[in-house]
Amino acid sequence: MSADGQANLLRVLINCAEKAANIARTCRSNEELLGLLVQEKQGSEANERFEHDFKTLADVLIQETIKHEVGSFFPAMQDAILGEESPNFTNKLGESVTIAVGSSEEDTASSLLAVLSGHEGAASALAKEVHREVNFTSEKLGEIPQLPDDLDHDNLGIWIDPIDATAEYISGDTMFTDFPGITSTGLDCVTVLIGVYERDTGVPVIGVVAQPFGEKLEENVYSSSMFWGVCLPSLQAHNCHFEARDENRRLGIFSSSEQSDILQRFLDLGYEFAFSAGAGHKALKVITYEVDVYLLSKGSTFKWDTCAPQAILRALGGDVLDYTASVAEQKAVPLKYLMEDNAFDPEWKRNAGGLISVRNVNVVEELLAKLAEQ
Repeated sequence: MSADGQANLLRVLINCAEKAANIARTCRSNEELLGLLVQEKQGSEANERFEHDFKTLADVLIQETIKHEVGSFFPAMQDAILGEESPNFTNKLGESVTIAVGSSEEDTASSLLAVLSGHEGAASALAKEVHREVNFTSEKLGEIPQLPDDLDHDNLGIWIDPIDATAEYISGDTMFTDFPGITSTGLDCVTVLIGVYERDTGVPVIGVVAQPFGEKLEENVYSSSMFWGVCLPSLQAHNCHFEARDENRRLGIFSSSEQSDILQRFLDLGYEFAFSAGAGHKALKVITYEVDVYLLSKGSTFKWDTCAPQAILRALGGDVLDYTASVAEQKAVPLKYLMEDNAFDPEWKRNAGGLISVRNVNVVEELLAKLAEQ
């Protein structure tokens, strides 16, 4: 708590991310439960880059849990907490159910039971995690700073991606790249993303990225890796103290579907490539200094994918840029998170111009010049 009794927003978000990770691990720990939770996305909710995309109860439950938790501490932010998922879910009987976090564990279990069609044990286990008191600690978490007293919570909004790389979360199959520490698929690619932005400027200011399966303790037992950053006018802080890579070796990370002509331009500049799943995971590799740049030329990510890592990168002196606008204008054009007039149009949530994530903005000028070549 701060001197005026107000909770520390960053600490609340870190605890929310860990609660999300607990829910994700609970759902993933039992194959029967995992099978019950998977529902294929349809229509406008499907990501066109994948043949199959999935919506899970874990996604919805995590999102609604974070909304409930943050809203209870910061009522002024309640209506500006947005996420990837609709709270509406169709159970195995074809019944439409709205997932809601209740005031008690029993109320939440009752809501979940409608989806889980009689699986009382599973509903109770998930409800227990939703209402469990969480206070995440780790030596790597660092000291949580006191946020400025004049922080205007009325002007803050949140984008949540409850489980980024859902397909990886479901399959769990791990494949390694040629670069130590970077996997192309697997549970390591799964992230929970919570990003805070200013509603009047659209600038991301606080980010939390958690890897629910970041550290393997023993077979099928994991603990979280947690990364955070704050970039406010009067405060810049983070826990991402990683050594820079070899300056003589450039590495970019991409989706496996990236255009060949884009990759060729990186080759011309002396970059090596890694291909990996999960927008949050790829941005995290920029944050941890394991790669120099993450570029996606397609408009297949959304605001919930980028808000959290962008806030952290800004705290580190980097940023996430609009690829198309930056190349066209030959200068860094950061992504913004302003609410569009038509909030019911799903396209306003899309990063339609693609993205470039960098930890060191000094690499952008050369990169943009090369990408603009005909």
